[in-house]
Amino acid sequence: MTKRTRVFLSVAVGILVIGLGSGLLASYMGLQNLTLTGGGGLAELSYVPADARFLAYANVRDVMDSDVRRRLSELHPGTNNGADEFKEHTGIDLETDVDYVVAAGVAGPEQGPPLVLARGRFDEARIEALVTEHGGTVEDYKGSRLLVRDGTIAVAFLEPGLAAIGTSAAVRRAIDTKADGTDVRGNDDLMRLVGEIDNGDAWAVARFDALTTGTLPAEVASQLPQISWFSATGFIDTGVEGQLRVETRDEESAQNLREVLRGFVALARMQAGQHAELGAALDGLQLGGEGRTVSLSFSVPSEMIDALGALRAERPRLPRPALQPPPASTSPAL
Repeated sequence: MTKRTRVFLSVAVGILVIGLGSGLLASYMGLQNLTLTGGGGLAELSYVPADARFLAYANVRDVMDSDVRRRLSELHPGTNNGADEFKEHTGIDLETDVDYVVAAGVAGPEQGPPLVLARGRFDEARIEALVTEHGGTVEDYKGSRLLVRDGTIAVAFLEPGLAAIGTSAAVRRAIDTKADGTDVRGNDDLMRLVGEIDNGDAWAVARFDALTTGTLPAEVASQLPQISWFSATGFIDTGVEGQLRVETRDEESAQNLREVLRGFVALARMQAGQHAELGAALDGLQLGGEGRTVSLSFSVPSEMIDALGALRAERPRLPRPALQPPPASTSPAL
């Protein structure tokens, strides 16, 4: 897989999983309301392999229609590059086509970006024409049509209203998983955690080593607490509320992590200084958990988002330094 392909897929997955669409959380972080019986009731999980390294969900429609999305879009107007690139490659418009997404880290010989399962409304003929127009190919795999671009990026319509997006290997494995009936719902450890957090507009559960392996220097990773699992859930409307949770390997590691977080929160409150809105948001941080579990709940009200916008507007923009001409050659004349 080329570096360009990895970058595209990583950005695309970030947009889908976070579900914040264009203009949120800088240029890339910015779907009909949905009633679920919980993460275990998602039909899309039948395509996720049992050894998935992480699992995430985002109700894109709720988030795209939220007041938070509108406010953050105003902070970063015109930043839609990630969504536009995703549409160019796949023919899928995040603004109109997608209701919700499930993403999973699929193990395999090629540790590429996650598999994304998107539920919505798709014009399959138009999308296929767009992909082939840009050099893509159409393949048949066990009765499903795979639209493959750049040799690795694949889109497949697994059933009416359900698209799979990811590397060719990941999409093929999703099809195999559905046929074999050995999916992630048989992974008791992962599904236990999903059942505890799956009532949010967005949530994610991951083995901690899946988040850190290959992304942190060895000397940094060795200093981290002994964490087994990480989970997060968020509720998005006029503001954002959520909770981060980790499950450590023993109670001593959990206690050490709580002490570190207490120190971090205290330092952040000191740094808030004269900004009352920031101080109020930090007051909303609640540290909890017991035994091997550590949790940190947070609340970002709409006033906090406005305050961030005001701080950004006040921040002076430094002029770009002028380009300096290359130094004259000091080589002696021949």
